[in-house]
Amino acid sequence: MPRQSTVTEIRLNNIKGCLTPALTLLKELNDAFGPPFIQPIANTIESLIDMVQNVKWNKDECAQLMENIHPVLYVIINLHLKAETVESLSPEMLDNTGKFSKTLHKIYTFLEGQQDGNRIKYLFRNNEVQKLFRDCHAGLDQAVEVFEVTTRPLWVNDIDGMKKTAQLMHEEVFELIQTLSDSSTSSNGSSVYQDGNESKNR
Repeated sequence: MPRQSTVTEIRLNNIKGCLTPALTLLKELNDAFGPPFIQPIANTIESLIDMVQNVKWNKDECAQLMENIHPVLYVIINLHLKAETVESLSPEMLDNTGKFSKTLHKIYTFLEGQQDGNRIKYLFRNNEVQKLFRDCHAGLDQAVEVFEVTTRPLWVNDIDGMKKTAQLMHEEVFELIQTLSDSSTSSNGSSVYQDGNESKNR
């Protein structure tokens, strides 16, 4: 009889399902425009997706951290899509994106440490692990606050909803690329794109 998945394992699977479409969007955004920090964020997310299924210790803590990542990612992607030009995020938002990238790297380090099968070695460095967890949590809390993310835990259980959101954003990325490639200057292309978004929002 196959072993049944625990609630935490199901949470981690759902998180993977939410992060995968966000990763596709990050790669598209980076390939088209190369904005700062998007490549390292995409690389770390890709590693986290590969790693999330293999954690052995502190699975609840890993799930807690991972559940707050994808709402922040979608806000960052949306900020780039709605900016006057893709390169025109404010210095403050760029700084916050850079800090979020560092937090993701800390989360990667935390998850990496939860895969070691040596329980004795793990117990000896438990204080270090707990400090890293607190640092990761603080970094995510700061990102949620500065990017004004409304955290919705149910998002993690609504994979279909996340896929629809990702598809809409994918269409926006494609539209932005198309508009910019069709225009003679990037400034003209951006204004056409914004006008299109304004008409959609009316």
